[in-house]
Amino acid sequence: MAELHLDPTSRTPAVQFTSTDGVIVITGESYPEDVSTFYNQLKSVLQAHFEEGHNSLRAELKLTYFNSSSARALMELLDMLDAQCEAGKDVSVDWYVDPDDDITREFAEDIAADVGKLTVKLLDLTDDA
Repeated sequence: MAELHLDPTSRTPAVQFTSTDGVIVITGESYPEDVSTFYNQLKSVLQAHFEEGHNSLRAELKLTYFNSSSARALMELLDMLDAQCEAGKDVSVDWYVDPDDDITREFAEDIAADVGKLTVKLLDLTDDA
C-alpha cells in the first residue's frame, strides 16, 4: 500500500496520503532546498498508488506560499495526474487559495487551463478553515 506522511518543516508542507483513502493533502508553505527530491517522492508514491490498481485519486492543495521552483514542480505533478486522467483514471484536484492572494490564484487558474482532462477546482482557503 502506497503511503506518505510528512510533517511540515520551516521550508516544506505537510503531506498526508494513504492509498486506501485515495486522497493526498498538501498543506503549508513550499520552498524546499531540494525541490526535486521533495516532489519526486510525491510523484513516486502517487505512481505506486495507480500501479497498485487504484483507479481514483483526489488531491487537496492548501499551500499558503510556494516559490517558483515549487511552482514548476507542482506543474509537473499535475501533468502526471493529468496523464492518469488520460489513461482513464478518476483524478481531481481541489486547490485552496487565499482570496486575497492574486498571484497564487492566477497561477492555479493557469495550471487549470493547461491540463487536458484533469479537473482542477479552485476554492477559497478561508472556506476550509
